[in-house]
Amino acid sequence: MGEQLTAVEVAGMRPEELTEALGAGRLSEYMTGPAARSPFTAPTDTETGRPVPQLGAAAVAVMGPEEKVAAAKAGKLAAYLAGHEVTPPAPTGEGPAPERTRFQFTAAHVALMDTEEVVRYRAEGKLVDYDQAQSAGGAEL
Repeated sequence: MGEQLTAVEVAGMRPEELTEALGAGRLSEYMTGPAARSPFTAPTDTETGRPVPQLGAAAVAVMGPEEKVAAAKAGKLAAYLAGHEVTPPAPTGEGPAPERTRFQFTAAHVALMDTEEVVRYRAEGKLVDYDQAQSAGGAEL
C-alpha cells in the first residue's frame, strides 16, 4: 500500500487521479477517517437521467484494481469514496418467495452487483440460496 492521501490532497484531485489513487490503495485511511463521512451526490446516468447505483465496501473489497478503476469511472464509487456504506436491500418478506432457479449467485457475485441487479436477480429466484445464508447469520456461499 502506498503513502496515504490526506483530505486536503483528495479535495484537489481530478477524477482520474482519484481512480488511480484508489487502485493503488492510497485512500484507505481517508475512507475510514473523519473526512470519510462527507456528503456526496451520486452522479446521474446520462442515458436514463437516474442516479448511478452505488457500490459499498463489500463490493469494493472483492474487486481487483481494474474493476475498481472501471467502477470509479462509471461513477459507482461516489458513496464509497465519501465514506457512506451501501448495502443491497434485504428481502422484504412481502409476497410469495421467489421460485428458486437452478443457477444461484454466490456472495461474491452479489458483492459486485448494484442495487438494481440485486432486485432483479432476487425476483428471478437467483438469490434464494444467498438470502437463506444471509438470514442464517451471513454465512458465505
